[in-house]
Amino acid sequence: MATATPTLKFTVEQYDLMVGAGVFSRPPAADTPGGDVPRVELLEGEIVMMSPIGPRHEEIVDRLNEWSAAAAPRGVARIRVQQSLGIPGRQSVPQPDIAWVRPRDYAASRPQAGDALLVIEVAETSLRYDLGEKAAVYAAGGVPEYWVVDPAAEVVRRLRTPGMAAYAERRVFVRGESLAPLAWPEATLTVDSLYAPRA
Repeated sequence: MATATPTLKFTVEQYDLMVGAGVFSRPPAADTPGGDVPRVELLEGEIVMMSPIGPRHEEIVDRLNEWSAAAAPRGVARIRVQQSLGIPGRQSVPQPDIAWVRPRDYAASRPQAGDALLVIEVAETSLRYDLGEKAAVYAAGGVPEYWVVDPAAEVVRRLRTPGMAAYAERRVFVRGESLAPLAWPEATLTVDSLYAPRA
């Protein structure tokens, strides 16, 4: 009879201590200055190794960052790229590709879900995870709006109206359509702007 493999669970405080102690850093290679830090995040108390980012993922994140910087007026939102976001009560510290957060100083403490205005993930290889476990955590934390960019389908999936376990409203935006965040409806993003022109 097979037995279940125990899973180690960590608190946000333990995770932060491990990050600060360099637990996730690998020794530097002979030709590489500094340590190589793999991408990890804490989700529901479990440390998740994130997939390496490829050129297409990087390009879409760059385009989202440029759009955010141009579209969000100063004083409305601060744009964070691949930085941590705390989800109180869920022992979770995801690192969304893009997060619009309330503009204040976060030097002493990372922004929490209540500070988030918009969270965006680029799901090149993680669509099921981003629309499943991660969406549930963002919803439970009260993140008001969550977009998942799906490069394989060349669409953007918008999730709104967070509940305790999921978002009540989901809509898919395809090429030729545009969408805008609740926090700043004037900030229109065209789906086509994220992808290469079609031949």
